[in-house]
Amino acid sequence: MIFAGIDPGSTTYGVALIDQTGRLVRYEEYLTDLVEKDSSSIINFILKYKPSLVALPSGHGLPFIRSKDIDEFKIFLMTLSLTDKGPLHSFLRASRLMNGVTIPSVIELTSVPSHRKKNMIDLGTADKVASAFFYRSMFDSFVLVEAGSKFISVLVVFGGVIVDGLGGSTLPGSAGFMDGELAYIMSQHKNLTKRTIYSSGEFKRALEIVEIFSTYYSRLYNIPIIVSGKRKDEVPFGKKFHFRFKEASVGAAYIASAISGFRFKEYIEMLYSSGTAIDYVEIEEWGEVITWIKTRFQTKTETSDS
Repeated sequence: MIFAGIDPGSTTYGVALIDQTGRLVRYEEYLTDLVEKDSSSIINFILKYKPSLVALPSGHGLPFIRSKDIDEFKIFLMTLSLTDKGPLHSFLRASRLMNGVTIPSVIELTSVPSHRKKNMIDLGTADKVASAFFYRSMFDSFVLVEAGSKFISVLVVFGGVIVDGLGGSTLPGSAGFMDGELAYIMSQHKNLTKRTIYSSGEFKRALEIVEIFSTYYSRLYNIPIIVSGKRKDEVPFGKKFHFRFKEASVGAAYIASAISGFRFKEYIEMLYSSGTAIDYVEIEEWGEVITWIKTRFQTKTETSDS
């Protein structure tokens, strides 16, 4: 029996396949730039192994939606992008051929207190949850710093569940973070795009904020700080492990196994979740924004059906 997991990285997509004992059977990486043009090659590679379940990649996650039920609105909820284009959009559409399931991001986890979610979206994307699940197989409690090629984030796992986190778009210094005043000024000139927001970032500043956050929780709970990601060796603190695979991809495969009731099912509490990433926003006029978005997708559906 085979289970698969995918890590949708900024530079590469990592694909991991494990058996029912949790042993890594195969691992491959694909350039992210090529995913949008040829998602089918990754899908076909996975299908050769006839996996019982595939933990699908996503940005902001959804709790356990089957691939056959993923429509365009659900793709929006996972990507929070209205462009209809991009490697993740392409892969999620192609994934309908597989027995796949979505996994949650941090904000959807019931273990995270509600006051930490208010007016937030990115407390850590679904691939960060997968990385945490991977290290949960080694540690009961820890702080996980993910230093990727563009983004940096930090999660807190205590007593086997995630209790707090800061995602790339909410952590000063990480690509994706933008000061609210700056966002306002930019928006007066032109519509803000993710490309514009993701062009920012100052790794040195991000490390300062991450170290403050991580050290606080490490001391509070007396737990280790673990550092993963492509730029882990640039982080001057924490424990580092070196694997021949991306932790998030193997962690996602572990999640597929756990959901199916096999290896790692004892850690399933970490995945208890509900809702969507946009459920906790309460700012003025947000309801009008959501109505506009839903109307947009409803119109698209009606147009395509006709």
